Amino acid sequence: MTAKRNAIAALLAIVALWPVAHRVLVARYGIDPWKLGAFAMYATPNLPVLVAVVGTTTSGTTVIDEAALPVWVRRDLDRFRVERAALGTLRDPEDVGRAILAARPDVTSVGILIQRTTLDPATATIRVATPRYVYTR
Repeated sequence: MTAKRNAIAALLAIVALWPVAHRVLVARYGIDPWKLGAFAMYATPNLPVLVAVVGTTTSGTTVIDEAALPVWVRRDLDRFRVERAALGTLRDPEDVGRAILAARPDVTSVGILIQRTTLDPATATIRVATPRYVYTR
């Protein structure tokens, strides 16, 4: 009887504390509030995460045509988009940047721009953050 009661108490504690832990993960690492089974999704719009890739060559900086990349790089880039949307800053784009550099020998550096639109809880306004990650040879 005591083991059963302890198990139920532990389960209730986890259910009660997980929304707080999830809120901390959303605020600190930018994970998607719609993922990982918490209640933040009911108070947050599901806004997209946009990813753009630019490359620097001897003639300047240009947007890299993703359709011209090899299939394995496009697959990595698509997987990165999904993972970054769900995990926020916990998912680093370095492997994708290195893969693009390997696939494009004419490019001296790759910039990955990630636009994430969020709802600012303090002001109830939409906020856009666009961090840029640059990888060079």
